[in-house]
Amino acid sequence: MSKVCTNRRRPLHAGTALAGLLAVVALPEVGLAQDREEEELQDFAPGMIVVTARKRAETTLEVPESVAAFGAETLERANIEDIDDVGLAVPNLQLSTRADGFPNVTVRGLGGFGNTQGVGFYLDDVQLFGDASSRFGDLERIEVLKGPQGILYGGSNIGGAVKFVSARPEPGLFEGRVAAKAGTDNYFDGELELNLPLGDNWAFKIFGFAETDDGYLINPRTPRENGQRADAGKDIGHREQYGVRGALYGELAGGTEIYLTARYNDYDGPNNAWVRETDTDFGYSRLIDLSYNPRNERETFGLTGHLDVPLGNLSLQSITSYTDTSSRRETDLDIQNEFVLDLVRPEEFQAFTQELRLSSDDAGPFVWQLGAYYLDLKRDLDSTLLIREAFCYLDPGTCDPLSQDDDVLLAEVPFEISRRDREQMAAFVNASYSFGQFELSGGLRVDNTKTGRDNLDTGFSGKNEETVVLGRASIAWQDPAETTLLYATFSQGFEPADFSLSNLTGANALLGYGKETADQIEIGYKGRLLDNSLFLTIAAFYIDYKDRQFELQAADPETGGFVEGVVNVGDSTQMGIEFDLTWQLTDNLTLSGGAGYIDAEWDDGTISPTSGRDLSGVQPPNVAKWSGSAALEYEGDLGSNEFFVRGQARYKGKSSTNAQFFDVPGDDYPVFENPSYFVVDLATGIDFGGLNVGARVENLFDKRYFNDLQEFPNFAGGLNPGEPGQIIIGTLGQTRRFIASVGFEF
Repeated sequence: MSKVCTNRRRPLHAGTALAGLLAVVALPEVGLAQDREEEELQDFAPGMIVVTARKRAETTLEVPESVAAFGAETLERANIEDIDDVGLAVPNLQLSTRADGFPNVTVRGLGGFGNTQGVGFYLDDVQLFGDASSRFGDLERIEVLKGPQGILYGGSNIGGAVKFVSARPEPGLFEGRVAAKAGTDNYFDGELELNLPLGDNWAFKIFGFAETDDGYLINPRTPRENGQRADAGKDIGHREQYGVRGALYGELAGGTEIYLTARYNDYDGPNNAWVRETDTDFGYSRLIDLSYNPRNERETFGLTGHLDVPLGNLSLQSITSYTDTSSRRETDLDIQNEFVLDLVRPEEFQAFTQELRLSSDDAGPFVWQLGAYYLDLKRDLDSTLLIREAFCYLDPGTCDPLSQDDDVLLAEVPFEISRRDREQMAAFVNASYSFGQFELSGGLRVDNTKTGRDNLDTGFSGKNEETVVLGRASIAWQDPAETTLLYATFSQGFEPADFSLSNLTGANALLGYGKETADQIEIGYKGRLLDNSLFLTIAAFYIDYKDRQFELQAADPETGGFVEGVVNVGDSTQMGIEFDLTWQLTDNLTLSGGAGYIDAEWDDGTISPTSGRDLSGVQPPNVAKWSGSAALEYEGDLGSNEFFVRGQARYKGKSSTNAQFFDVPGDDYPVFENPSYFVVDLATGIDFGGLNVGARVENLFDKRYFNDLQEFPNFAGGLNPGEPGQIIIGTLGQTRRFIASVGFEF
């Protein structure tokens, strides 16, 4: 197999295009004991990068599955800072932060928007549960693993995994970086990074950032029925966030490595600032006329400890983490300028994880891992529905005439008061054997999950325990020159069963839903072509997706009404193809990008649990048939200084929505889709030694689009007679923005 160039120092700013794309990184998952031998850069194609998709250090050419990876330089030049940016850049990936801060994500049509996770998010090999949409910064790379990842990553990874890998401290090196950005909409951002050597074998690194942004959404504060205006500021999308992360790395006698981190993130931003559409002729207005500006206030504190102990030809890795996330989210449910229905949702996540791995070295043909994993997750929710005096407009005669204080509370109703816990224990084995030009690999995971939920308002509860056995197998062939990989892989994944907060009439327990499972077959090609100037990957896949979970409304057999919660809708089949390439056209010019196609359909006999509509052959929600991205980057010299110019375009085809679950003859809407969109960015920068300056424009043509779109109950229908019972809400994507930046390395 190929060897990789080892360069532990992160390229903080622009170097050569090839060196930036090939920057090999510190690998928190595997430790320095598994660093690879150095080799000349020209032996590798642009776009190849070291990843740990199989929890061992390999180039993307060696991994027999689809992996989209972005190195530190690409992250900076492409301005990939949050998961919205990742979603735009990767074909067959639908990804957005959602307005309440939790990710909406599907990969190849796997996963569900809302409260079902479906895709795992990781920071330094630790799964994130309460703050996956946080900004982390100081990253070596981002890896997107496509398709079920059940063997090495477990539950909640049925669609794949998105891995954020931080830069480790560098022993023996003192260096730092300060950077600042400013842009339209009063956008300001600052970063500080400092690496401090502590003797020959130890180092401490600290990273901090602070950001403020008025955003592009406006609350016009239209006068209410009583003539008063909202007291809120006009910048309904205003956000402030800051964070700090400290990391300590060191090596003990005998080669044992210790890597400890602590992080704190504070976010105060908009919550569910939905654009309200009353028909399918979307206006994409930046105006959101609400009685107040709903907020999401979130704090996260996290600790991790990585221990890597060499045991002869083996190594023992231990990864321990504790994370506490507290949030308070406010939602204007009626989505109107009148005070009617508001929701306040304080919530707390506490997660403790422990993973142990015993691994062989990669010196021989047989490479293996044995592992065990434990998760203790607690999620406490105490939310209240606030019914204010303007509610009288919905039901005239139920209240006295409105006073001037129309925000006066009529009632505070416990809405969601629950205690949830999940305990997960797993054991896994993964191994590969190489003979000649072939590699056979496979793995097995036994996963036991206990889930429980208590509704403290009704007194009902639910508990479940299940054991799932998952498998993975692949066969790969690499040519003698190590320039081509052909592979076929079978993988499985699942999302655990759990409970909704509601219950059916006459039931003495909460409404439960079962696990969902996915089996995927993927065949692919990866190759270095044209004298190593082109790195190309192509993959085709077929997925059998069973008992899909969606946040919907289940029919109550006793009352004929509906109970809101997560339900298993049915089975679907997905198949498709995708490719990625990085092509060094000349010494100065690089083309990169990719495209994907998905053909997804509900299986025969699938019925909407809400409307009773036959969904057979219908494309499931949140799937775009076509998607793609492309970037053209020029890098050159101005005297002794380096500069770059980068243009990038991202395309998402029209995608299906949850409207298919509600559509019936005579419904307010036909089945609508989220329209396609095409976004173009430009960026440039120049290095003057340690000083660098840059400028970029995001969404050059000011394309209006929704990151996510759904049908939603019209709680304020009585305020506007003649309006439909359902409305359409969407989260508006970033409008055109200009940003200037400056940074200094020392």
